[in-house]
Amino acid sequence: MNLILVPVWLLLQVQPGNDTEPVHAGNPIYADAIRSGFHADGATIKFPGPILKDGLDASQQHEALLKLSGSATALADLLRDSVTAPFLLKVHDRRTTDATVRIVDLWFVVRGDLVSLDPVEVASQASGKAVEAGNMRFESRILSDDELKPRGRSSRRGRDLSRWFVHLEGRLLDRLAVEATNEAVATRTEESMVIAGRTDPAFDSDTTLANRWRTIGQDGQTGSGQPFRGGLSYAKISRLKQPPGALLVEFHGAFSEPEAWFQGNPILRSKFAPIAQDQIRRLRRELLKNRPKSAPPAPDAR
Repeated sequence: MNLILVPVWLLLQVQPGNDTEPVHAGNPIYADAIRSGFHADGATIKFPGPILKDGLDASQQHEALLKLSGSATALADLLRDSVTAPFLLKVHDRRTTDATVRIVDLWFVVRGDLVSLDPVEVASQASGKAVEAGNMRFESRILSDDELKPRGRSSRRGRDLSRWFVHLEGRLLDRLAVEATNEAVATRTEESMVIAGRTDPAFDSDTTLANRWRTIGQDGQTGSGQPFRGGLSYAKISRLKQPPGALLVEFHGAFSEPEAWFQGNPILRSKFAPIAQDQIRRLRRELLKNRPKSAPPAPDAR
């Protein structure tokens, strides 16, 4: 769910641990996503590397983006400085014994300043605020060090690497209540930022921060808690050489949807595109609102 904000065969594989991006190779969640993938009920979901790696020049970035978009016209549209510019989304599934793993690949472009982007600050501003989209409601809260220490976890905030934990509560289609505690790690270079997150199994049986789901009855009462496997994701934000001020956001994620939710039917999956559109446009509007007055306005910022 929070894993939502194309084609895999177009991706340029970047293996953490090589000498191209040593800072991001030090992001343990990102490294696990690329090397090991997401494990659920005996299935392993391999994650592609980002299409852009640090060190590419403008022509190399353009070539990678052209392969991604499929044509010069589509690429020009993808790069458009507009709230309504398109995004590229691909969703596919892997069935397991007791669940369906939903796999999401998403690409879009925004205008912003990578240097001033602070993921912990953004998460802090969102903490405790509800977000509603597609008949679903989510609320996240950053966990304090006082909450983490007794559970053997800790946060960290640094220039090149930051770690924090978020407890998410969601209400899906008025039928399901879901909770998960996720670990997030962000790494930064001069050219990019990687933010990776995963549901921490250490909280599976936690008294107050458990990874679990419940049914919601017609009377609004919830059923007994059931274990929730959660998911794994990463997003890489890369500064584009052209056009100036443009950032490519590429996201890859997977989460386990229990069979008991919708018996494998794509009810939740059908919500991904409208949710992505809603959240991307909200982000672009927020960035546009905070854009320096000296910067030219987006030509069709709606």
